[in-house]
Amino acid sequence: MFPEDTKDLALLANRDISLTAPLAFEVPTSSPKLPTSLMKTSWVRWVILALASIINSALNYSSNNPQALQPSIQAVFGIEDAKFNLLYSVYSMPNVLLPLFGGLLADYIGVRFAVNLFGFLVFIGQGVFALGAYNENFQLMVVGRFLFGLGGESLTVTQLPLIAKWFNGGELAFAYGFAKSAVRLGKSANSFFTPKIYLWTNSLSAPLFAGLTVSLISLISGFILCQFDKKADSEDALSLTKETSSADKRKIDWKDFKSFPKIFYLMLISYACMFAAFTGLSNALNKLLVTRFGFDVNFAGNLVMLYYLISAIAGPFVGLIVDNYGRKTQLMLIITLTLFFTDLFFAFLQDGSHQNPNYQVIFPLIGVTVFSSFYTILFWACVASLTDKKRIGLGTGMITCVSNLSQTILPLLLGAIHDKTIDTHFGYFWTLITLCFIVGIGFFLNYMIHIEDNKNKGNVKLFKEESKAAYDMQSLTSITENENQLQL
Repeated sequence: MFPEDTKDLALLANRDISLTAPLAFEVPTSSPKLPTSLMKTSWVRWVILALASIINSALNYSSNNPQALQPSIQAVFGIEDAKFNLLYSVYSMPNVLLPLFGGLLADYIGVRFAVNLFGFLVFIGQGVFALGAYNENFQLMVVGRFLFGLGGESLTVTQLPLIAKWFNGGELAFAYGFAKSAVRLGKSANSFFTPKIYLWTNSLSAPLFAGLTVSLISLISGFILCQFDKKADSEDALSLTKETSSADKRKIDWKDFKSFPKIFYLMLISYACMFAAFTGLSNALNKLLVTRFGFDVNFAGNLVMLYYLISAIAGPFVGLIVDNYGRKTQLMLIITLTLFFTDLFFAFLQDGSHQNPNYQVIFPLIGVTVFSSFYTILFWACVASLTDKKRIGLGTGMITCVSNLSQTILPLLLGAIHDKTIDTHFGYFWTLITLCFIVGIGFFLNYMIHIEDNKNKGNVKLFKEESKAAYDMQSLTSITENENQLQL
């Protein structure tokens, strides 16, 4: 039953909706008025979401350039999968720890500074990557990917608190879904345009310099976004993230790490497995379609673009479903099984040839599309339900660090397995079986999350109205704390 009056809201607050918060939630006798920006009535929030989406789209266009050019890069430099996958491992390597500090920046210093800083690192990294291709210097390309990685994941992390600030609990999944749609549009555009630019120019550097132009658009969008957010804060005396407010600049307390509940850490490890497994599949998708199933590079790029495009279109609708449908942990189990059987289907499909491509590949591609449409939106909606607004940056930073640790190791492992088993289905059979095993671990962890959620009275299963009430309670509590600190 949804809360419909103040009494129900008080009961909801006493359930300790934010499992992470060590604070005692008390309902104020006279509720202070929420800031107008946080009431989300201003058109500015849609500008913020649009700019964040442009950043996400541009970031993922550039970061996925190697995936669209894998056959070409390997041909130009004469390298095997294990060495090629360095371009992914060095991207993830700095993000084993860096997003944690990106999250801390978002929580304690301010997202505006972080967005501009990490956007600049992305731009510089893409420039070095493109110069490496222009000079046919693979080592310089690796350096560029490392620099890109210094900013890429942290740029994503620092945007999440901004979106959480402008969209309340009952709309978070929709907002995240919209932002994630932009991610997939960027990936889709990369899969479509990058191979074509290479074919048009017969130059490996040309599509990467195009990615540099897109990174510049991301950098400019980040600057404009920060100006809008800064202006909104200056007009909102009670802004919860106002960077000039002494109430918001509390010192880093490392005890915050202990404030997260058991279910959060289960989700953290689960995400590391699931996202690494999915990324391992999607990074190899273009070459898998070309090498094993017999499609030409252009057609394979169109297939991958189509799956990204469908995922992008579905994103906002998936967000609405997640917002309005409880039982998020059950949905998580279903989506995990979807990826498991998708990998299994890919593994046992018959090989194709350039004369006779295997069009049955469309069926596992549908599974990839369904998983891509649901999983990330569903996961971050669960995280938002579990994390109080003061620690959402820290929480997302922790999750991103652990997932990048797995993504640093897994590409090297998959590349080694591929090269060692190259005579068995072009090296992809045991690679896909390995991914099935990792997804199986993720399914077990997600089942543990489901059990733990039931023990905690289903806090992750909140419906839209309940999520909004929980968000409002956190906002009210934070405002009261800020007012008290200012009075002191």
